[in-house]
Amino acid sequence: MDRASCITSLSADLGTLLRLLREAGKKVLSVYREDFTVVLKSDDSPLTLADSESHDLLAKTLPEILPVPVLSEEGREIPFPERKSWRVFWSIDPLDGTREFVRRSGDFCISVALVADRVPVFGLIYIPVEDRIYFGGKGFGSYRLAGSKIDEALGNESEAVLSVCDRLDPDGEGAERERRPWVLLGSASHHSEITPGLREALSKKEHFQILSVGSAIKFCRVAEGQADFYPRYGTTMEWDTAAGQAIVEGVGGGVVEISTGRPLLYNKPELENPDFYCFGLRFRRRFPEILEGEGSGLKGG
Repeated sequence: MDRASCITSLSADLGTLLRLLREAGKKVLSVYREDFTVVLKSDDSPLTLADSESHDLLAKTLPEILPVPVLSEEGREIPFPERKSWRVFWSIDPLDGTREFVRRSGDFCISVALVADRVPVFGLIYIPVEDRIYFGGKGFGSYRLAGSKIDEALGNESEAVLSVCDRLDPDGEGAERERRPWVLLGSASHHSEITPGLREALSKKEHFQILSVGSAIKFCRVAEGQADFYPRYGTTMEWDTAAGQAIVEGVGGGVVEISTGRPLLYNKPELENPDFYCFGLRFRRRFPEILEGEGSGLKGG
C-alpha cells in the first residue's frame, strides 16, 4: 500500500478516526479529573491509568479501521526482525506529555500516525483539554477543528469532514503573516534545545520570542502558524514525532534530521529519533542555511 492508497483508505473513515481519538481523549480526561497513581517505567518516565486506557482503545480499534500492525509507546516491545517487513503500520502515542499530565498543565495530547514505507503519510493529534484536533499529511493538506465542529464531523467521510474544518494555511495571510513576531518553541519539560550557537545564528536575521509548550502540541503550533521553529536535541522516539511530522508537512513545513537536513524516517532498527528541527514554511524560506545539514554545528555553544 503506497501513500496515495493509504490516504484514499483513510478518507473513507476520517470521521471514524476523529471519533476514536475523541473517545480516547474522554478516557484520558476521566483520569485527569480525579486523583490518580503514577508509576515509573524502566526509563524513569511516568505511566498512568490514562496512558493504559488510551492505548487499549487505540490498539484494539485502529486495526479495525485499517488492518495493519500497531507500534505504540505503551505496547509490547517489538524487535526489529519482526518489524522490518512492515510496509504500513500505525504509530501511536496514547498520551504524549505524561509529565505535563501529571503536573496538570493541560499540555498533553493523543498522537496517531499512519506510516507507509518509513514515511508518516497521515497524522492526527487530539488535545483533550481544548477538545481540539489537528490532522493531515503531505498532499492532503492539514486541518483543525474543535468543539461542536467535531460533533458535526464524527462518522462522516472525508468530504463532509473537511467542509466543517479550518484548513491550516500559515502562509495565507501574505504581508500580515510576514509582520507577525518570529516564535521559537522550547519544551516545557526539557530545556536544552535553545543553545547559544543556535540563538546567535537566528539572531543574525530575526529576533525570536521563545515560548515553552509541552508534548506534540508544538507541532500543531508550527503547523497553524503560531510558531516558526522547534529545535530538539536529546531523546525522542518515533511515536513522539510521526503524527506531528505528517501535519507539519501538510502545510509545507518539515521535520528534518539536523546533521543531514533530511526528513525523519521511521521503523528504524532503533526507534529513537536523531536530533531534529521542526519548522514552518516561513522559516524554510528565511533560514535555508540552517535546514540543509549545516545546523549540526549549532548544537553546542
